[in-house]
Amino acid sequence: MTQLYLYGMTRAGPLPAGLAERGIELVAADGRAAIVSSIESSPVTATRRNLLAHAEVVERLHERAIVLPARFGTVVADRDAALELLALPGVAALLDEHADRSELTLRGTYDESVLRAIAPAVAGLREGYRAAPTLEGGLALGEAVVEALAARRIRDTEEVLSALDPHVVGVRSGEPRGEYGAFNLSLLVTRDAVATIEDELELLARRLSPPLRFELVGPLPPYSFVELELGVPA
Repeated sequence: MTQLYLYGMTRAGPLPAGLAERGIELVAADGRAAIVSSIESSPVTATRRNLLAHAEVVERLHERAIVLPARFGTVVADRDAALELLALPGVAALLDEHADRSELTLRGTYDESVLRAIAPAVAGLREGYRAAPTLEGGLALGEAVVEALAARRIRDTEEVLSALDPHVVGVRSGEPRGEYGAFNLSLLVTRDAVATIEDELELLARRLSPPLRFELVGPLPPYSFVELELGVPA
């Protein structure tokens, strides 16, 4: 039985070049549209290829207009079901709220020189361990290094957020990646603030790098800031 795979919601309008040829279409009503394609069966397997295909469609559309992304694997029964979703009051409100907004993913990672930067905080324990290397001393030194790195992480994150705060609408914080991860932030910004954010990060890099390195991804659809159940994941 043919169903409709749901990528998300957007404003009604033309599709970007190439998407219609891939079977992507808009089911539109009252200026709003569900982004869908026909599928013969569900659930949709979360393979790398399928995940990338989902993201590509959503992000291509977001280049020209707001997209409220649906959770990967969301399927609706037919066009009538898609139209019912479009009629939900939350859809119209979120399309208005995020009309000129995008998400940026900002990750901070330390290189190994951070260990030199925090060395003064653990110097006493390090010297004590060198003079008398014991299990207890080694454990105490290890804990001190973890605590000093955590303090550095908090300090740098606060400095970054303070600098970016005037240009950001919202922030969501995730777990840093890896042993030397400093922060993992999702930033909700207006589209015209992206260049300003990039300029601010250049200034921050001059102060904090090394040991802190920045990775900025986006602009993206507001994945982390849309809290509307658009359908039922299959």
